[in-house]
Amino acid sequence: MFSGEFCCFPLLAIKLYLDHRARQKPDYVAPVEKLRKNNINPILLAIPASCDVCGSTLTFLGLLMCPPSVYQMMRGSVVVITALFTIVFLKRKLFRHHLAGVLCIVFGEIAVGLASIASTSSKSEEDAAEELFGIVLLVVAQFFFATMFIVEEHILDGCELEPFFIVGVEGMWGLSYYIVFLPIMQLVHCGSPTDPTGLGRLCNYGYLENSAFLFYQMQENGWIIFIALMTVFICAFFNAFGISVTKYGSAASRATIDAARTTLIWVFSIIL
Repeated sequence: MFSGEFCCFPLLAIKLYLDHRARQKPDYVAPVEKLRKNNINPILLAIPASCDVCGSTLTFLGLLMCPPSVYQMMRGSVVVITALFTIVFLKRKLFRHHLAGVLCIVFGEIAVGLASIASTSSKSEEDAAEELFGIVLLVVAQFFFATMFIVEEHILDGCELEPFFIVGVEGMWGLSYYIVFLPIMQLVHCGSPTDPTGLGRLCNYGYLENSAFLFYQMQENGWIIFIALMTVFICAFFNAFGISVTKYGSAASRATIDAARTTLIWVFSIIL
């Protein structure tokens, strides 16, 4: 994912080149923009990048413990948390139709969570506890994502920055974090899918992370390489478009649109 964000730098270069070409045309009309700074200390972007790392890690852990449909539905709670943070930290006012929408999401999230817990009655006590823990991880992860959205909106409120630049710098920070954490995870010994003790299914044949096994899987199945490359490509545009929504709209708008993909995930989950 962070590799995809880091790849936004070439896309930024292409966009700047196209903007330069457009300004050379005789009929070019410069857009009216607010007077804002056009630079920022890159260290500030380490804050949303840290939130993204924590949120993504907890989300993927929760996905391993829950069905994909439940995982995607519970991610909708980020709208509620972002709306709350918008009121508390950005001092924005939400109108009645905003609050009505937030309440609908709250009731929906509660219904999905209760339905998931009820469906575990046919499972073993250990599996039911694991799924419940996965739901908790997913909700906690949304606090990190909501914080990321709010921090990005606060930064964009005072600066005129390119979305590709913001995502690229955040990707650089994310890669830096994982360059440190990934080797450490290779050394953490735990259970395995064949011997589910301790962290159990979160481990790959005895270790929390196993990059060598990843490359072995890629060698055995070329589709994994294709999916990985597509993920890198899609993440670059997905996050850049998300930053654009925050820039020209708000963090709450981004969270709402992001949660709307739940419908597609739900449909495909039913079909498959």
